[in-house]
Amino acid sequence: MDYQGTNVRDFLHANGKVVLERVDNNHSLRSFTQKEIEGITGGYSTLLGEGGFGKVYKGKLDDLRPVAVKKYKNGTKKEEFAKEVIVHSQINHKNVVRLFGCCTEENALMIVMEFVCNGNLYNILHCSSDANGSVPFPLDKRLDIAIESAEVLSYMHSMYSPVLHGDIKPANILLDENLQPKISDFGIARLLAADETRHTRSVIGCIGYVDPLFCQSGILTPKSDVYSFGVVLLEIITRKKAVDGTIILAQNFAEALRKGKKVRQMFDEEIANDKKNMKFLEDVAKLAAECLKMEDKMRPEMVEVADRLRTIRKAYRHHKGINATGNKESQ
Repeated sequence: MDYQGTNVRDFLHANGKVVLERVDNNHSLRSFTQKEIEGITGGYSTLLGEGGFGKVYKGKLDDLRPVAVKKYKNGTKKEEFAKEVIVHSQINHKNVVRLFGCCTEENALMIVMEFVCNGNLYNILHCSSDANGSVPFPLDKRLDIAIESAEVLSYMHSMYSPVLHGDIKPANILLDENLQPKISDFGIARLLAADETRHTRSVIGCIGYVDPLFCQSGILTPKSDVYSFGVVLLEIITRKKAVDGTIILAQNFAEALRKGKKVRQMFDEEIANDKKNMKFLEDVAKLAAECLKMEDKMRPEMVEVADRLRTIRKAYRHHKGINATGNKESQ
């Protein structure tokens, strides 16, 4: 079995030349054959999800570690696949889904990743419910998820060859057994040389999250991720979808601010019913508003976003008498 990734390395050299001029440390990726992946997934028996790229299946490695296998549609360009593998493989962070390897056989392009067991942030915000309505989702936990997600984006933006995710949204923030976030889906992501912007011929991303400036110019910058993260912050505090029919959350929020209306009416009742939470929710809303500014130079960097969220959480915990581990302090 090829654990050295020779086939992967050859494939990436042949199809990812532009990126590989700067980065080439993919030797740790395992090369899987199509037959091996059929065995790992039990013949693709458990579908986890699907999208425009193809389908994701659950599987188990030889050591019984659960994995997710992303199987690309026939016709996927090798160059785009190679780019995603190269970009994803550069990021070694506890809050990024770990990439184990890939299959590069003709018409069988697949990547094998860490399986994250608790679905994603979109599901817990918008699809989790029981007989009494939405499953409880306390503000403290929401802040934890927001902070760790912001921290990993800050890390990606500050790498030697910065990585722009390009598609930040709750569906791409997976949650493990402790509801710790793991950023996934690097299909749109870009590697940049220092101080570089990246032009793209086709504007790609999810309606409701994509930076309007990116739509106008086709230029992806770190501030594009900041804008998308601002929408995620709004979803976290309002529990409203970014796009719901013809209603676009960021536009509604901006209009409320412009008209001087109290945005607190948009907050999720579960966390807004406690009036003591209101100051902290308004602080998060203020930060979201800065992330969503039309002028990208007016938006904060992700490192500042993470820092300000930590400050909000610290004040919230102090107010609630919660210690750094998230437990109530003894009196």
